[in-house]
Amino acid sequence: MKINTLFILFAFCYILVFGCSKPDNPEPDEPEGPKGAYKTEFRFSAPKKVFGFASGAQYSYCPSIMDNGDGTCHIWFCGNPTNYKFVDNVFHVLAQDGVSYTAAKSVLQPTPGTWDSYHCCDPSVIRGEFRMNGKKYSYAMFYLGIDTPDCLGNEVGVAFSNDPDATTWDKYPHALIDFPGEEHSKFWGVGQPSAFSLDKKGKVLLTYTRGYSGGTSILFREIDLSDTSDIQMGEARTVPSAVGVAHMRNADFAVDQANNKIVVVIEGASSETYPTFISSSVSVHVADYDAFLAANCQWKTLGTIGSSLSGFPRNHNAGIRRDEFGYISNYKEFSVYFTVSKAAPDVSGSNCAEWTYNIYSTTGSYVKVPVEQL
Repeated sequence: MKINTLFILFAFCYILVFGCSKPDNPEPDEPEGPKGAYKTEFRFSAPKKVFGFASGAQYSYCPSIMDNGDGTCHIWFCGNPTNYKFVDNVFHVLAQDGVSYTAAKSVLQPTPGTWDSYHCCDPSVIRGEFRMNGKKYSYAMFYLGIDTPDCLGNEVGVAFSNDPDATTWDKYPHALIDFPGEEHSKFWGVGQPSAFSLDKKGKVLLTYTRGYSGGTSILFREIDLSDTSDIQMGEARTVPSAVGVAHMRNADFAVDQANNKIVVVIEGASSETYPTFISSSVSVHVADYDAFLAANCQWKTLGTIGSSLSGFPRNHNAGIRRDEFGYISNYKEFSVYFTVSKAAPDVSGSNCAEWTYNIYSTTGSYVKVPVEQL
């Protein structure tokens, strides 16, 4: 779910370079050479459109991507089922070579009279071994839920299925990560989850944004969902900020176990012109995985996806294409799916920017660039 203007006032400011696809630091083992030599840098490919509703009155954003290993992938994302109506559902499509080819279907909806009765969005799906009410499940979907339209008091929930193509998911009936107390109706809360498996069974590492009176940050904690009748939840710790980012928010993570690396794509600062509630760019960073788990990592910036790359003034709510457990095979080459949007003067409050939200993808990798072009 987007973080509204009220939330931004409490979240402080981000310091981020917008609109540049060139990284701020190349691979350290690639020294500069004389003229005619090459230097290795992380660059993004030309983005391509993955999905957008044809109605022109629906939004699609915040994708969670599960790579099937055969050129296809599952994509879950946030969308509205009714034209011009702001009610978030989680939708699903299948994609081939990064472009959707099945009809979008709503697979998770708000449940009347409960903690998530207004919005269900920001999915993150992984495989594992889970149990709820005596039934075994193979997939868990973490999501943001809320019971009011004012974008305050968000909480994190989880639902389960035995099929990634499922048209319905069984919800755990309570918020998994709640936001209780006096601040519930005053601040944004907790949400925008991203999860990956720790043991390919019931243990997961869950990250999520928290926006409250103390500021904005990303927290992470270990959770064992082997049996929801006895959920084991570890201590919440803060993800260290990346260089140039004052406060972390709205991120997706992926682990490269072979190289002991973790990659994050994170939303940048909000904009000063309409729509002010989404960012102009997202940035991609990498750190040592062991140091991340110790909450003591130092992020290295790989690159930024902004208007100069996408051709759109707003770029936000991104996800990394990962395998079913939340892993990638090589942090030096992976795909990022992100949301684009038009901005003023092309859109306005009466001609909502949300109707221009579409999902695009790009692949980042290290390439050799002539030194004289740097």
